[in-house]
Amino acid sequence: MVKEVSVTRELPVNLNPKDENLFDPALEATFYVLPVFRLENVAILQDTVFDPKQFKFYTEHTHTSGLGILPIGKRILHCSIRKWRTVEVAMWIKDEWSANYFHWLTDCLPRIWEGLKKGGAKKVLLMDSFKQLPFVTQSLKLIGVEPLFYKSNENLWVKNLILTSRTASFPNFNIPLTKLTRQKLRIKSEVESHRKIYISRRFAPKRKSHNAKEVERLVIKYGFEVVYAEKMSLKKQIQLMSETKILVCLHGAALTNMLFLPDDASVVELRNVGDDINQCYFNLASALDLKYYYTLNEGDSSNTIATNFTIDLESLEEVLKNFDD
Repeated sequence: MVKEVSVTRELPVNLNPKDENLFDPALEATFYVLPVFRLENVAILQDTVFDPKQFKFYTEHTHTSGLGILPIGKRILHCSIRKWRTVEVAMWIKDEWSANYFHWLTDCLPRIWEGLKKGGAKKVLLMDSFKQLPFVTQSLKLIGVEPLFYKSNENLWVKNLILTSRTASFPNFNIPLTKLTRQKLRIKSEVESHRKIYISRRFAPKRKSHNAKEVERLVIKYGFEVVYAEKMSLKKQIQLMSETKILVCLHGAALTNMLFLPDDASVVELRNVGDDINQCYFNLASALDLKYYYTLNEGDSSNTIATNFTIDLESLEEVLKNFDD
């Protein structure tokens, strides 16, 4: 049975009234969640699930927007010559976005919680390429779930499959399941959370700041530590966040680490000027009941996902003054 979910969100703590139109589209949202199925004797054809008894492809569970007739036909043709392997029991938790840090932590892990509630075994099906993603293998180890990897040149016959769906439509979040991810992975700090952290994207492949050195000098002036998430294991990032009271970062996957912050922490997102579309981190902060601040910065283009930025140092300093001890 399809479930309807509605959420409401509060405006940023430091909202400038002239920016309200940037956040208005995200203040209310309604989305629909597909049911979790327990299936017997089904085929995994490349990246989707096929039930021969019902002659049905569960593409809405395996892809963000389903699959058309032509893509399904290509999969049938290509998979017809591949070898088969039998799997006794497993869960399906992924789609075509899952090999991304943000989507893995905020989409796939909630699907695991749903699958386990349905009595699923602690085993998830993943293509071999996921072996190369440290955050995947490390997070599964932390939660005690075993990955069952399969090659791109083989089909799987699964005797018992728990087929999960997305627990929220992007860029929304299923609040109870998002908080459960925090509960499962967050480390309780032995000391009072006190650190002020700026995650730099200097070594990231894209979405960098042209004035990165100036930004780092500014945040250091206000007592922030500059860290590079790319150089840290997942467990180290979780540990760091457990000791952090203020997290500052340019729009990007490293902001997903707010999942591991203490309940009373604050998040500062450095956003693109005029962007009223990319709300995922504003929405995530809301789902976690974290205090959300922002600054607007000039991107080389309006495409926030791909562009580089010039950080507005004056606006950033105004925000940092709020946290100056």
